[in-house]
Amino acid sequence: MIRRTLIILLAVALSANFAWAQETEMQWNEHGIGFKVPSNFKIDTNNAEQFAASNDNLVLVVSPIQDEQIEEKDLATAVLAMAKELEYDGLTAADEVEVDDFVGYYIEGKKDGANAIVMALLDKESSTNMLLILIYTDETRDQAIKIVNSFYAYD
Repeated sequence: MIRRTLIILLAVALSANFAWAQETEMQWNEHGIGFKVPSNFKIDTNNAEQFAASNDNLVLVVSPIQDEQIEEKDLATAVLAMAKELEYDGLTAADEVEVDDFVGYYIEGKKDGANAIVMALLDKESSTNMLLILIYTDETRDQAIKIVNSFYAYD
């Protein structure tokens, strides 16, 4: 019985890793950004105001901020305010990030048992800046981190 349970758990873990190994690149042409996601991601919204894509365990929502006045020093305050406004609690991590042409700040938290990364990214080369929320399960945290670390600008 224990052996059968272990085999089932191993199969589930391998299938989750296989889904990520089959990654695909998505681009939001409206704002000149791209990122990598598991191949089973489906685009839910793709317009000038929002890009949203998801699978059964991860949800990514990205919104632009077209404002040349935003500065890196304001990011921590802005992200914390956004997380509080969205009523995330159990904040577990917060830090500055640098991803490709972006600098940013993120916070990890929970709401109603769901995990989320709330992040602001500033493009060092243009005025296109992004706010993103990535909702994930406990088992898909590593995948969520891979996604946010894969962002790049191509404009």
